[in-house]
Amino acid sequence: MKLQRELVFGLSLVLLLISGSTSASAQSDPTGESSPTRTYAITNATIVQSPGEVIEGGSIVFKNGMILGVGTNVSIPGDAQVIDGTDLFVYPGFIDGMSYTGAKRPEQMERPDNLFTPNPPNDYAGITPERTVIEQIEVGDNSISNLRKVGFTVSHSVPYGRMLPGSGSILLLSDADHADQMILMSNVSMYTQFSGAPGAYPGNTLGIMAKWRNLYINARNQNQYAQVYSKNPTGLERPTQDRVLQAFYPVVEKEKPVFYNANSLLEAQRALRLMNELDFELVLGNLEDGWHMVDLLKESNAKVFMSLDLPDEPKDSDDEDKTDEVAELEKLRMESYKNHLAQFGLFDSLGITFGFSTIDASASKIKSNLTMIVEAGLSEDAALAALTTNAAKLLGIETITGSLESGKIANAVISTGPYFEKDSNVKMVFVDGHKYDFEIKEKGAGGSVDAASESTLLGSWSYVSTSPQGELTGKMIFEKEGDEITGLMTSDGGNPDQALSNISFVNGTLSFDYSFDGGGQSIEIVIVGDITGTDFDGEASVAQFNISFPITATKDAPNNN
Repeated sequence: MKLQRELVFGLSLVLLLISGSTSASAQSDPTGESSPTRTYAITNATIVQSPGEVIEGGSIVFKNGMILGVGTNVSIPGDAQVIDGTDLFVYPGFIDGMSYTGAKRPEQMERPDNLFTPNPPNDYAGITPERTVIEQIEVGDNSISNLRKVGFTVSHSVPYGRMLPGSGSILLLSDADHADQMILMSNVSMYTQFSGAPGAYPGNTLGIMAKWRNLYINARNQNQYAQVYSKNPTGLERPTQDRVLQAFYPVVEKEKPVFYNANSLLEAQRALRLMNELDFELVLGNLEDGWHMVDLLKESNAKVFMSLDLPDEPKDSDDEDKTDEVAELEKLRMESYKNHLAQFGLFDSLGITFGFSTIDASASKIKSNLTMIVEAGLSEDAALAALTTNAAKLLGIETITGSLESGKIANAVISTGPYFEKDSNVKMVFVDGHKYDFEIKEKGAGGSVDAASESTLLGSWSYVSTSPQGELTGKMIFEKEGDEITGLMTSDGGNPDQALSNISFVNGTLSFDYSFDGGGQSIEIVIVGDITGTDFDGEASVAQFNISFPITATKDAPNNN
């Protein structure tokens, strides 16, 4: 469809040219609402304090953003809002090890006239380590509420950019009026990636590595000179003030780790090579195919956050006459897929401590991806550790969050059953003591729709979506087949219809998603918005690239269905 074609084009620009894309103003979480009350008691619940530490029929009390008490004999304050936890499971709030949560992609610097390609301006080359993700945070961005819905309460958020975008900060995923209110710890990491400057140095991986070495060594030398000068400046030339090199000082002093977005085997190996050469603290973030390098990871002691973006299960060809070569290729693809899922259990069995990164993951798939990882061999305790205690320790925040203990921040996830079971749902989340409730939806193959709302939703809707490339139009068609609601997204451009998944229409909020093949990569489009009468006002989002488009629709008259 035309929407698909335009999105693929936009994503190609992001991947190849690192060009900015417009993003519609995000709406607040339509299914979660923070209460002004700050004292809560959840009673008679199954409380998982930390992996392997379970209290049956226990109570937990939150007051003024802190955990006041947890156990089977806890005093309940008189001003507490008491929540009956019968049949509920309480877990520590999940921690995201590396993502762009809350950050808005800035416009990239245009190519300067008469660009001197061997030495472009730092802004154009993406060498801006003196900057911070806080400059990019938009408190209403839907990535914050989307992660919160699946249980995340803390995120190590890093900035968008090229080679050296800036420092990451650890954020509380709460509603806020200003980014400063979300900060748990600021400027905790130097974020870097193998993303070069178009048509200039460093434009490729080898150039990036060479530039990294040069910057680090110059920073180390300048830092040493600055220390000598500060002790006895007499007769010495005043040190040069260079914000880029000065941003490296905490890295040189091993006071700040380097978070490398190294999702492929080759990128991870190159990041480890730089670490070994230059001797800095390294965290491999967003690692995907780590099963190839388990020995290297154990030897290096590098910290690891594994990607929660899982590949789609490969499908074999139905061709009865396929060649032996095709059959062998399909076999290898399936083996690679199984190895990908099994690597988490392999890491755990070998004692490689890891957390999870959601930087490329769609929030709507995170819970199902975690379930698949557990089914592939990672124990539930180990999966919970990666989401909580391991992540907290890797980020250096284990004394304040990551487990349900008195005195720690009141971050918690409450689910209707064991979290890693397919049929369980997140019922509420506490972030810094603020409660967010979520509507529990009865799901079938076609999604979930309130019976009273069916007549409002069913039928044909004419939509208009405004992308950076222009206006897109077509139909959203919702029908009832048996007990299920199904849907199609059509295009006036004549491309094939797209079947809709996870259709939900509850309390006036409509959401659904669909996927298509974008040049070998599965691209998921998530649409969320509100229906008022016959009008729909929403947003279409591509979580993998933080691209959003406004979308509106009007319900057609019955004779147009």
